[in-house]
Amino acid sequence: MERLTKIMREALPLLLLFTSLASYGKIVRKVTVTPSTAKIYVDGNYVGDGVAQITMKKSDGFVVVRMEEEDYVPLEVKIFANDSRNAIAYTLRRDAFLDVTVASGTANKYFAVQVSKDLYSVDENGHKNTEMAWKMIHQVLLNYFDEIQTTDFASGFVQTPWKYQLFPEVERVVRTRVSVKESNIGGDLTFQIKISSEAAPIQGRHREESYREINRVVKEFEPIVSEFQTRLGKQ
Repeated sequence: MERLTKIMREALPLLLLFTSLASYGKIVRKVTVTPSTAKIYVDGNYVGDGVAQITMKKSDGFVVVRMEEEDYVPLEVKIFANDSRNAIAYTLRRDAFLDVTVASGTANKYFAVQVSKDLYSVDENGHKNTEMAWKMIHQVLLNYFDEIQTTDFASGFVQTPWKYQLFPEVERVVRTRVSVKESNIGGDLTFQIKISSEAAPIQGRHREESYREINRVVKEFEPIVSEFQTRLGKQ
C-alpha cells in the first residue's frame, strides 16, 4: 500500500503537467442566440440549438459561427481568440421578406379550373366556342398586369410578361408571371393556370441565372387564385 501511495505521489506532478499542457492555449466561449431554436454551426459543424460552448486555441485565430432558423435571416460571424468576452449573445433578425409575400402551395405549379358552361358553348359538331372564357381570363390578368405578352387562341395559350418588384429592405427582387393553357378533362373546358414566382438578390437582378423558384408569392398576387376560381369556375 505504501509503495502504491508513493508511486501515485510521484506520478501526480507528471499528471498535472500533462493536464496543463493539454489545456494550454485553449479558450472556451459560450454563445447564445435568440430564438432558442436556432441552429449553431462552428466552422460548418453543427454544435447545438440556441446555446453552445465553443472551444478553440489561441493559435486558431478565430472560428466562424453561423446561426440559422426558419423565417429568420441567417447570421454568420467570426469569433476571435483574443475576444475578452466569455459569453456572447446574438439575436437573429426576422426575415422581412415574409411580410411582403405569402406562402403558396400553387406557386410554380399548374392548377386546374373547370370552366362554367356559361362561359363557352358547344355546337352540334362538338366544337367549343371559348371566346367568352378567354375574355374572362384576360380581364382577370389585366387586374394584375399592365399587358398580356402572348395570346395564342389557336393553341389555347396565354402568358403575361414578368412583373418585377424590388424590396430593398430585404435586398431581393421578385418576379411574377402567369401562364394559362386550355385543356379538356372529361370533355369539359378546363384551364391549367400557373403562377410563376422567382426571386434573386438585388445585385443579381439583371442576370437570368440569379433567379430561383420560391414557394411564396408577392401579397399583391395572393387573390389571383381565388379570383380565377370564382370568375371562371364551374358552379
